[in-house]
Amino acid sequence: MKYHASQFLLPLTQAVTTDRGHSLICIPDRFAAETELTRLKAEYGPRLIKSVIRKDKPGRGSTYTLRYFTRETVTNTIF
Repeated sequence: MKYHASQFLLPLTQAVTTDRGHSLICIPDRFAAETELTRLKAEYGPRLIKSVIRKDKPGRGSTYTLRYFTRETVTNTIF
């Protein structure tokens, strides 16, 4: 295929954004769960969408679960 000298091709890209859920389980106390959440906020920054700390069951011997969601964007070059 021949192109005129003033013609050029623009690259075509596709951006795919996904939200992914993660869980950290068996955290021994609430303070440790909040510390872990602080670390995740520093690691992911604005990509951390939502986070929830919950107690697994009532009582003294229970543990905590930290559920958080991150947003990831991947850009693919088609040509």
